Amino acid sequence: MTEYAPELEAEELEDFIEAYMELDRTVERPVSLFSILPGSREASYQYTLQYFLDPQKPHGFRYTLLKTFFESIEFHEFNLTGQHIEIEEEVGIVDDESGGRIDLVIAGGSSLSDHPRWAVFLELKVGAEEGHGQTRKYAKTDKWRFSWFDSDELIVDRLDDTEYLYVKRDTAPPPSDKTFEPVAWADIVESFEAEIDDAIFDYPNRSVIQFTDFIQSLKQTENMDSSIDEDELNERLTLYFEHRNLIQQVEKANSQFESDFEELSTYLTNSWEGKLTQKYDFQTSGWTTSPSSNAKWQGILPEYWQQDPLNQSSTIKLYFRHAPTTDSLRNRTLSVRLRLPPARNVHNEEHHAGRSFNSVFTEKCTDDYAERLSAAINSIGADEHRLGSASALVTKKYQLDPHNLAESYFQQLDTAVNEFCSSENDLLYTINDVFEETYREVFREGPAGEFPGYLPDRE
Repeated sequence: MTEYAPELEAEELEDFIEAYMELDRTVERPVSLFSILPGSREASYQYTLQYFLDPQKPHGFRYTLLKTFFESIEFHEFNLTGQHIEIEEEVGIVDDESGGRIDLVIAGGSSLSDHPRWAVFLELKVGAEEGHGQTRKYAKTDKWRFSWFDSDELIVDRLDDTEYLYVKRDTAPPPSDKTFEPVAWADIVESFEAEIDDAIFDYPNRSVIQFTDFIQSLKQTENMDSSIDEDELNERLTLYFEHRNLIQQVEKANSQFESDFEELSTYLTNSWEGKLTQKYDFQTSGWTTSPSSNAKWQGILPEYWQQDPLNQSSTIKLYFRHAPTTDSLRNRTLSVRLRLPPARNVHNEEHHAGRSFNSVFTEKCTDDYAERLSAAINSIGADEHRLGSASALVTKKYQLDPHNLAESYFQQLDTAVNEFCSSENDLLYTINDVFEETYREVFREGPAGEFPGYLPDRE
C-alpha cells in the first residue's frame, strides 16, 4: 500500500492545471483523413479496426483496445494476454467459388494448439446494405480460410465459443440472419472514446492522434457530435511536454494508488464468495454464486434462473450482479443490479410467434406486471430501474466507508443480499413470476426444477 506522497511543486502544478483547463476549444478541425482516402469507408474502417485491435501491431495500445471492444459487445474471454490471437480481414469460405468473404475474424487460443478455441466473426456496414442472403450464408459456413500457425483453415465445429456481429449504423436495418448480433458503430465509439479520454498520456502520441481520427470518422458516420478535437489534443500534448517532470511525479504517485485499488479489487473478487457462504446456505437452498475472474461479472442467483432450453452453450440467465471494480472502489460505491443479459443468443433469438425471451420479458415488466414491480421496487429502495430494456433492470447503490473499503464492501454486500435475496420482499417473487410466464410463452414449456424462494441463512 502507499507509504508516502511525493513532493510536488505546488505553484507549477497550479499553473499547469490552469493552462490545461483554459485551452481554446473553438479551433476549427480539419477534415478527417478518412474523408480524403480513396476507396470505400467500409474498407478503410475494416483495415483500421484490424490494425488497432491486434495487440501485436506497433501502435502501443497492446491489448487495451481489444479488451475494450470485447467488453462493449459483452464477449467475455478471460486472460487475453496469455493467449495467441490472430486477426484477419476479408476471410474467405473454403471450397466456395462465389467469392463470399466476411470482413473480419478474430480468433484466439493456446499457442500450443493446432486450432483456435474461440472466434468472433464481424461483418461491417457503413453505407452499403447487406448483400442478398449474406449473413445467412456466413452463419451456415463450416470452414473458413484462416491462418493459424501451420493450418490455413478455421473449422467452426472445433470452436468452444463463437460470436457473430453485424456492425452497422444505428438506424440501418438489422441482419437477415439472427445468428448475427446487430451492433451500432455508435456503441463501439462510446467504449473506445471513454478509454482514450481517460488515458491519453498512457499511449504513444502518434497512435493516440491516429486512433482519435478513426473515432472522429466513426462519429461522422453515425452523425454524432465529437468531443475530441485533434488540434486541441495536440495543444494538450505540447503542454504535457512543457511540464513533463511535474506530470511524471504525479503519474508516479497515481500509479501507486492505481496499484492499491487493483490489489483491493482482486482481493474482493477472490474473497466475496467465501464471505457469503459462511452466512448463507448455498449448498442445499437451490441458490448459487457465479464468480468470475473479471471483477465486473460477479453474480448471485437461484439455480432455477439459469436454464438451458435449447441445449446450447448459451443459457438463459437472470441474476443479481455486483462488481468490485477499481472504478466502483474509487467512487466508494457498491452497486447491486438485477440483470437480464442483453447480448446472449438464447436471450435474443426469435422463438414462438417470432418473439425473443428478452422482448417478451421486458414487455411483461412494463405491461402486465408494471404495477406490482413498481410497488416492489419502491419498497426495496432501489435507486434506478429500467424495465423496458435488457441489461440492468433494477439497481441499488450502497456507500462504502473510505477508511475501510474492504470490510465495508463485505458488509454492504451482505446488506444487499439480505434485502434482495434473503428477506421477504415482493420483488423476488414478482420477477420470478415474469420469468416463469415468459419462459412458458417463448419455449412452450415451463422451466426445469422449482423456484427455491428466499435464500436462507446457514443453520
